[in-house]
Amino acid sequence: MIGRGFTTVRDAGGADWGLAEAVEEGSILGPRLLFTGTSGHALSQTGGHGDFRGKGEDCCCCGAALRGIGRVCDGVDACRAAARDELRKGAHCIKVMASGGVSSPTDRLTNTQFSIEELTAICQEAAAAGTYVAAHAYTPPAIKRALSAGVRSIEHGNWLDEGTAGLMANLGAYLVPTTVTYAALQREGVAAGMPAELVAKVGEAVQQGLRSMAVARSSGVKMCFGSDLLGALHKHQCEEFLLRSQAGIPAAEIVAAATLHCAQLFNKERELGELLPGAAADVILVDGDPLQDIVGCLAGSSSSSGSGGSSNIALVIKDGLLAKVPHVGLLDINRQLVGSG
Repeated sequence: MIGRGFTTVRDAGGADWGLAEAVEEGSILGPRLLFTGTSGHALSQTGGHGDFRGKGEDCCCCGAALRGIGRVCDGVDACRAAARDELRKGAHCIKVMASGGVSSPTDRLTNTQFSIEELTAICQEAAAAGTYVAAHAYTPPAIKRALSAGVRSIEHGNWLDEGTAGLMANLGAYLVPTTVTYAALQREGVAAGMPAELVAKVGEAVQQGLRSMAVARSSGVKMCFGSDLLGALHKHQCEEFLLRSQAGIPAAEIVAAATLHCAQLFNKERELGELLPGAAADVILVDGDPLQDIVGCLAGSSSSSGSGGSSNIALVIKDGLLAKVPHVGLLDINRQLVGSG
């Protein structure tokens, strides 16, 4: 990801404090990492998008199935305790599964999940810790319930309608579209190991995702850049720039979604996403003008280098240190720069 120019990422489904600390201390080279819970655990109701048990499985040890990305909790007290525990473990924010999803085996995309009381308890705990809640949600009923509870960030939102978008804008909530995920799964989902019946869920989501971005923009909703890609599909991360361009979003707004808007959502305004005195010295150098050709500069080579680095990004600087220069040993150079500082 650092090779594709991303100097900060929020991982809402996989990373934990160990990986974040390894990046922070310089043991591994990568973007600074914000995460939503232990091993990316999102809070889910029983049978929700984070409950990956099949219909014939009963085991749910310590609130988690033996596989998947969810932490199952039911009832206000259990939800409150789960949120507190994820915050104790270093989560930068809390993610909840507020609707059904593609990869979960026992729900539908249109399901609305968690009660308003459960979601409110989770949002209260996040607010008390000085952070926010992000909700996986597709449909207007799920999005409205999440917003009513105090959720700040709606992930995906493919079936967003005008009325719900207006509510989001009035509340200052953010939309994080992830259209590239569905496009990639349509092409490569089966080869990546996803069962065919789950890939079939993806079909309508691509066009709905493009439509929802247009709806959000016309309603004044701030959008952030997202991907939601898994495993080998990470190489398509920059294709999201292309899809947003196809949805009619101007290049300047796409760049803002990948920089300033994310910093605002993360409560790190004037620290990240802007070139300001006192902000992190994060800079990328591209071959071209992204405001004139954002696809060619950022999306045109999203998987061209094998590792997913774009050949059109000539230089990446993170915290004032080199993070990408072709054919150069970066850790050695940065040690020399810091040592001579």
